[in-house]
Amino acid sequence: MITRLSIGLDDAQTAAAAVFAAAKAAQGPIAVAVTDAEGNLVFLERQDGTSAVDVRNAERKAYTAGVIGRDTSMFRLQITMDGRTVADWADPMVTTLPGGWTLRRQSQVIGGIGVSGTGDDERLALAGAEAAAKISVDEWRKQRHAPGEG
Repeated sequence: MITRLSIGLDDAQTAAAAVFAAAKAAQGPIAVAVTDAEGNLVFLERQDGTSAVDVRNAERKAYTAGVIGRDTSMFRLQITMDGRTVADWADPMVTTLPGGWTLRRQSQVIGGIGVSGTGDDERLALAGAEAAAKISVDEWRKQRHAPGEG
């Protein structure tokens, strides 16, 4: 049987908290969204004053990273090199705006994280993806060093 992994609420909140910790107040208000690999919203948080467009774009970035399985900037490069556009996917949620990172665990896509509201969305989303990756590494270490094994 194939086990399909997915990001849970606790891990999504941890990833979002890392984004907010990496953000500087002077950058302005941001929105952070986390989806599962099917693009379903798991967690969304926006700071006071965040525009509706930034909230929607954070969702779209997370959706794209999770569903397509590529970070949004990398996806933009890929489709540009292939001579395609986002319209080829016939999905209004797909975007190539920077600031969406794919979340993985045990080589599986478990979701996506999207950040919108600053010119630094890509770096901030990476901070969230790194926090999610750290959770995966910590779990792996616990399993590897579990008492009574190896």
